[in-house]
Amino acid sequence: MRRLSAADALPYWMAPIIPNDQFVVYVFGEDDRGRGHSAGDRSEIAAWLARRAARIDDLTLRVLDVPFTLDRPYWVSTGVHSRQIVVDDAAQTWQECLAALADRMSVPLDPTELAWRIHVFGRVAGVPGGGDGPGVVVALQISHALGDGRRTAEIARDLFGHALPAGSRRLTLTRVVPDSALHAGTALLGALRLPGQVASMIARGFVAWRRYRRAPVEQGRGVPLSRFNVPAGTARTLRTLTVDSDALRIGGAGVTVGALVAISMALPPFLGASDDRLVVELTVARTPKKWVRNNFRNVGVDLHVDQPNLAQRARLIADDIAAARRADDDPTRVASRAATAATPAFLTRWGIGRFDPTAVPERVTGFTVVSSVNRGADDLALDGRPVLATTGFPALSPAQGLTHGVHGIGNRVTISLTTAPGVFPDVDGYLASLSAAIDELAACGADDAIRVGRAEPATDRDRWEGNSASRG
Repeated sequence: MRRLSAADALPYWMAPIIPNDQFVVYVFGEDDRGRGHSAGDRSEIAAWLARRAARIDDLTLRVLDVPFTLDRPYWVSTGVHSRQIVVDDAAQTWQECLAALADRMSVPLDPTELAWRIHVFGRVAGVPGGGDGPGVVVALQISHALGDGRRTAEIARDLFGHALPAGSRRLTLTRVVPDSALHAGTALLGALRLPGQVASMIARGFVAWRRYRRAPVEQGRGVPLSRFNVPAGTARTLRTLTVDSDALRIGGAGVTVGALVAISMALPPFLGASDDRLVVELTVARTPKKWVRNNFRNVGVDLHVDQPNLAQRARLIADDIAAARRADDDPTRVASRAATAATPAFLTRWGIGRFDPTAVPERVTGFTVVSSVNRGADDLALDGRPVLATTGFPALSPAQGLTHGVHGIGNRVTISLTTAPGVFPDVDGYLASLSAAIDELAACGADDAIRVGRAEPATDRDRWEGNSASRG
């Protein structure tokens, strides 16, 4: 039993206001025996998933609220329930599968009961990476409090990896102790901890104030609203485009940068914005911290559409991403985060409760959100069925009606679009433009090289994200 970190409690408390469940999707082909078509095969898949999930620590957790928000919620141990694995037996195309998944996005999880759910689509034709053959699609719907993009990729590796998960190492006392006793105990602990938290908040707040007075951090101005920065409602439209990762590596830049260059080429005609720039809100990973499941921040990144040379444009984007990483380690920002994390739970929850999702901001961080995650080698399998591709669909918000996902496994990358029918009726036209832009990148990528000095060897993350600057 462990308290949620401050970074993990925020998405949990925000979820009832702005749903933020993650949908982590993996596509699998046939195994050597051609399984994957009969109802019996899909029952075997459900049983296989349940057995594996029961041996994974992260998938045997639920949230326990503390009465009166005297403290942040706790993670407590739980079992795997049959209703957490939903099997769809209908024969359908890939696009029909995405439409069914879009419908299920309107049913968010309640992490106090279930922190995750798996949706299995057993007979899907025309899946990415599978040609015209049938495939099995598995979508892991997971509470954002349980993990960010990197953490959910690790959970999926445990679920679909060749090695059997080691089994839960967590004490299971909370499975037998009634919630009433847990509520009483956590409320008492929270009340005892509260004076120290208030003192810590004041002390850390003072440190943050002094550092800001000495070295103010530059705040982004944001950009004026575009046609996409409107409330999306509950309906969703999902599209995907799967390509070889080399098609996005213009001049040696990483996949994330290549995808951003492609977006910079395809999106402007559809934007309808008053700003001459194209700025996106990019999720940028932070250094992992023990006991913190969400280690990222969102930053505005200019895609430099005024730069006609695509290789130079890619270099500028890569430099901006690297600068955003360095800025996150600024002592003033670090002190501000520490003060925020020290804020007592009831004050944070009170502030979130005052958030008005219907209020329209004058400016936004970026016209669209882009989330990029490398999910590693293509050595995963679903009970003998090899992985073909992976994707994900970043959630929409009242100020973001279009999001992009960039997810790769092995040498395949899938760019996903999440929007709403009323926000972007011409999403298929944009998808075609994005495909044409990637074809253009692939044609010129080998000719233009980006050479930026590096103070240390390139890592796998660098090659994916295009972080070509040294990390201090």
